[in-house]
Amino acid sequence: MEKRDEKVNLKNGEIQIEASKYEPFGDEHITREIKLPSSYGKDRLVAMVRDPWWIHAYWEITAQKEKAIRDEIERTGKHFEKAILRIYDITGVKDFDGKNANSFFDITLENMARNWYVDIGAPGKRLCVDIGIMTREGVFYLLARSNIVTTPRFGMSDILDAAWMLSEEEYWWLFGVSGGFGVGKSSMEMRELFQKQLKEWVSSGGMLFSLSSQMLAQKR
Repeated sequence: MEKRDEKVNLKNGEIQIEASKYEPFGDEHITREIKLPSSYGKDRLVAMVRDPWWIHAYWEITAQKEKAIRDEIERTGKHFEKAILRIYDITGVKDFDGKNANSFFDITLENMARNWYVDIGAPGKRLCVDIGIMTREGVFYLLARSNIVTTPRFGMSDILDAAWMLSEEEYWWLFGVSGGFGVGKSSMEMRELFQKQLKEWVSSGGMLFSLSSQMLAQKR
């Protein structure tokens, strides 16, 4: 069979196709060049949870928005000092209004940063992030506010759902069935059989998998 390669090159460079008769079903490889815009022209700050101790924030502030804030700073006789991220701990706060946070801390932004990983210091927190301009006089001017995020707690949950809890009788019945003790025995009989097997295993010095093997042998 003759091998044939075909290439189609459009002038605008959008699509390039390579096909070969040797490939099954005549598969075609299509390459498209997609360029994402560097900005979307919206003032926006987004917060995302990375893990119990870290969040990630990214933002876009338009030149128009920044100029408007700088002009306001000048009109009030104040002076620009730095751009900052302000991270609020609003754990337990019902309606956050920017002034009723439990606490907050600031991060100075440098070198035209557009995203930042923030160490929040402790898990299980409810957080909100502001980006803005701090003046030399200590006044904070808001550029954008993020969504609210909640970081997970660290470790196993201490919340027990009663709907998923088994009674002792159900537990030993389920254990006995899965362990090979049979379905016709009561939970009490299954527990006694397990205790007997465990004593024999301990006295014989057998390994843990020996107990499982004996269970399976009884099932057979």
